[in-house]
Amino acid sequence: MNKRNAEVLLIAVIILRSTSYLFSKIGLATLPPLEILAIRFFLSFLILSLIFYNHLHRTVTKPLLRSAANLGAILFACMACELISLTTIDSSMASFLENTAVAWVPLILAVKNRALPNKSTSICTLVIVCGIGLLTLNTTEFHLSSGELICLCGSVCYAFWIIKTTKEARRFDPLSLGITQFFFLTLYSTAGTFLFEIPFIPTKPVEWEVILALTFICTILGFTLQPVAQRYTTSEKAGLFTAVNPLFAAILGFVILDERFSFPQIIGGTLILFSIALIQAAGSRNVFRH
Repeated sequence: MNKRNAEVLLIAVIILRSTSYLFSKIGLATLPPLEILAIRFFLSFLILSLIFYNHLHRTVTKPLLRSAANLGAILFACMACELISLTTIDSSMASFLENTAVAWVPLILAVKNRALPNKSTSICTLVIVCGIGLLTLNTTEFHLSSGELICLCGSVCYAFWIIKTTKEARRFDPLSLGITQFFFLTLYSTAGTFLFEIPFIPTKPVEWEVILALTFICTILGFTLQPVAQRYTTSEKAGLFTAVNPLFAAILGFVILDERFSFPQIIGGTLILFSIALIQAAGSRNVFRH
């Protein structure tokens, strides 16, 4: 797979995953968040492990399992923050806040590589922060609710997961890595369900429709293909392409869930998208000044 095709695949994957906010919001009306994660990723792991059994048997090693356990832990933290925040905030708000990972990726890499981001990246990051301020504006005062704060924590976890995935997908088979991390995410989610929630078996058709949509559309096609695509691109570009996610999630929230933004929130969301586009236009090769 060449770089261009990998980046097209990555954008398609991110669009598919943008539907997760919509499906999760619908499911959370009756299902607890960690149980949704546990069932979703158990089904995903079960189906994919059956389909790719021979491939997994050839490529799974102890070092790969250790890597998958670490990736699964980071992804669990991200997904748990996302679903818990969705119990109190709109799906479109959650998508914008979580995808500020585009700003955290270059900043985390700057600290790791001991290299300052260039001026365009720094300015755009500041504009993104201003956009977050407007997006979370409550009447005339800036106020981060608990749900918004939890979602921002999830965005930082997402940034770490993007960076870690890019690194590990170059060391191990990306398909096996993507599947086996679901096993560990299932373990973490199941433990969290029994520790912090009251688990029950979903019985309503809409509950299983949501779970199956999250399983097949957002997980089997989404997270499994992302490590494959990221093997042929960079962490910076993987972070930049997340701009597509909040745009589609906001459209779905508006059309299906009747979610509305105030004028300051529209300006905030526009600033975030515009800044992400500017960073992408600047090119990932010049993100850091060495």
